[in-house]
Amino acid sequence: MQQEPVVRLENVSKMISSKAIIDNLSLEISPGQVFGFLGPNGAGKTTTIRMMVGLISISQGDIVICGKSIKNQFEAAIANVGAIVENPEMYKYLTGYQNLQHFARMMPGVTKQRIQEVIALVGLDNRIHDKVKTYSLGMRQRLGVAQAILHNPKLLILDEPTNGLDPQGIRELRDYLRHLCRVEGTTVFVSSHLLSEMELMCDRVAIIQNGRLIDVRQLKNEDGVAVSAAEIAFDVDHPQQAADILGVDRVENNLLIMKVSREEVADINARLVQAGLKVYGIREITRSLEDQFLEMTGSEQIV
Repeated sequence: MQQEPVVRLENVSKMISSKAIIDNLSLEISPGQVFGFLGPNGAGKTTTIRMMVGLISISQGDIVICGKSIKNQFEAAIANVGAIVENPEMYKYLTGYQNLQHFARMMPGVTKQRIQEVIALVGLDNRIHDKVKTYSLGMRQRLGVAQAILHNPKLLILDEPTNGLDPQGIRELRDYLRHLCRVEGTTVFVSSHLLSEMELMCDRVAIIQNGRLIDVRQLKNEDGVAVSAAEIAFDVDHPQQAADILGVDRVENNLLIMKVSREEVADINARLVQAGLKVYGIREITRSLEDQFLEMTGSEQIV
């Protein structure tokens, strides 16, 4: 039985001075996923996130979170959301624990036990009683995530969470987000300009350009295994003849290129040999998320 989406964007548009910043955007996000949101500069990523958390109004359409409309049932919808838009803001003269206590007082039902749970979840046990002004940027990001998930939100929204982090901090954040999905069942909606990190972190990604959705890609299956975006190159003595035999027309650099499953590779090899062609090699050609992104958007700006 298919689960109800945690988030549905239903024909969402945002108009500013008669210009469509977001144009008829529709999207569904399933429970327990890390969902990436990509687009070139000015594509509308942050505008979309601001509409999702109620910071700006929706011109047309609606955003439904856990069955509640942001437009008509805002408090009920936003109760299911934790978010960091841009940088997490903390009281630097307080300790990490005091910051979490302060935010916990604003949310009903957050116990001391829950505070300890989120501290352990983001790995701040050893530094939680130090003042935030002594924290590295990566530690402040982790404290921000802890604050955002205090009330057990179904949806965690992060806008460019890796900004300013060093490679170790980025990796730690990625591991914590995937841990959140596995342990707490949280759905994570994240925008980032680091496509290699998004490829490692996300189960699915949506790509927008000029405020319009242009593609949604599945990166991992339900078991967390990467979905291959590979093509197979056959190095044969007569590639065009091989293409004619197989009924395909893609020959590049004297290689026959086909997108086929692993099981089909052996059958194709046997057909080529039976036809009297020499097969010198078979290899996989992988295309990174960045290659696919640039191909679809025609852009070198990936922020």
